[in-house]
Amino acid sequence: MSQRRYHYLVAGLPDLSFEEQKQPISFLEFYEELENQLHPSDYEQVRLVLLIYDNKNLISFLKTGETDYQFAGNYDAETFRDQVEKLSAILPEKDIVPGYMVDLIKNHYDDESVTDSGIYEKILAEGYYNHVMKTGTPFLKKMTEFDYNMSNLLVTLQTGKYNLFQKEIIVGDNYLANYLKRVGGKNVVPDSEFEFFNEIMGYAGNQSYTEAERRYDMLRWKIIDEAIFFEMFSNDWLLGYLLKLFIIRRWASLDHDSGEQNLRKMIAYIKEKPEII
Repeated sequence: MSQRRYHYLVAGLPDLSFEEQKQPISFLEFYEELENQLHPSDYEQVRLVLLIYDNKNLISFLKTGETDYQFAGNYDAETFRDQVEKLSAILPEKDIVPGYMVDLIKNHYDDESVTDSGIYEKILAEGYYNHVMKTGTPFLKKMTEFDYNMSNLLVTLQTGKYNLFQKEIIVGDNYLANYLKRVGGKNVVPDSEFEFFNEIMGYAGNQSYTEAERRYDMLRWKIIDEAIFFEMFSNDWLLGYLLKLFIIRRWASLDHDSGEQNLRKMIAYIKEKPEII
């Protein structure tokens, strides 16, 4: 199916380079351009990408009543409060956030004693994955599948080093996720079903964490470029540009350091709670 073309919008965008690691255009500026110029159905795909940040905002809201991840996202604390009120309304009202978020909000308020961020993160990650697989463009499905496969492989390799692997840390239910759940930890061997298996395992070997993170993002950049090579001026091309803008921002703001911090937090979490689900 052919996509709409946004010649004027794409032609006015600055080139992006991973090596420069600086933003030639701000996220907010680009976001406003997309909101103003895209067809509503195309813009919904942009909102789909931003749900990753809404997941973070929702966890913050459920714990504190506020959102603290203001860089990106579709929903603020007021939106989440409105959704909570809709759930308690006498007459059914239309939800204003995706169904997987609604389910977590319901469960949270049914049992307010459960506020475990680790559990919430996994629930939202799996909900987001399924949501994209149902509503995303082929490009977004491809990138989401790759990101989840890479994340699952990395978390398996890293926890395996410390003999802390548990199948519950794997997100999703696709072929690679089920394979990693079966073999786990140090028993991981290359699997041809995941095209980049060997490459990612190589990066995770003898390099510093920061250098490995850099190579992972370079691989993501390469896959984005290959996926949108024949899609110039299309909405998929713009979505790829948005994803690359996120990568640049991560390195320009030193957010790549958070990867190692998250790993340390995860290891400490598993040690504290042997049964994480």
